[in-house]
Amino acid sequence: MTKEQKITPESEDQEAQVKPKFEESVQADIVEITQGAANHIQAKEVILRQAGATHIESNLVHVRQGGVVKVETDRLELTEGGVIFANSGSVEMTASKAAVIVNQGNVNMDQCGVQVLVTKGNVQVDQSGIVATIANHVTLENNSSVVFLFARNVDGEVKTQFGPKESALFGIMAGLAAGVVILSGAMFGKKSKKKA
Repeated sequence: MTKEQKITPESEDQEAQVKPKFEESVQADIVEITQGAANHIQAKEVILRQAGATHIESNLVHVRQGGVVKVETDRLELTEGGVIFANSGSVEMTASKAAVIVNQGNVNMDQCGVQVLVTKGNVQVDQSGIVATIANHVTLENNSSVVFLFARNVDGEVKTQFGPKESALFGIMAGLAAGVVILSGAMFGKKSKKKA
């Protein structure tokens, strides 16, 4: 016997007039939320359609036009949605955004943007952008870019954002900025009185 919890508007005709529902905590085998939200969800499978959640713990998470702050799952499928932090086994993203993804398996991205992606598996990137990625194998296709790329193997056309000259200049500027901050703290910082 499986439990299923479904949160939807009261009637399809009144969909535009019904305020989205918010649930504090939801636990079930299958949770499906349409035009609503939940703070914490624990389930085997979670489906969000035009919905959001603060924290999800699940085996399988589908998000379509929704958002999640933190998700812990074996498999994440994200379509036209967003995630701030994902700890997952595998990720499928289409036209979506993510801030940080820590992944055990493979990641497939199509027309997506990710700030930081760390995975033990392979990354397939198609018409997407990543600021920093660490992966075993990365395949870049069709106008994709990565600013900082650390991988054992890379396939596809790599457009470097930082070449040798830019990397040296970046290091010099970062060192100067850090030196100015430390020096100003020493010069204008709070002076402590020494007891004799």
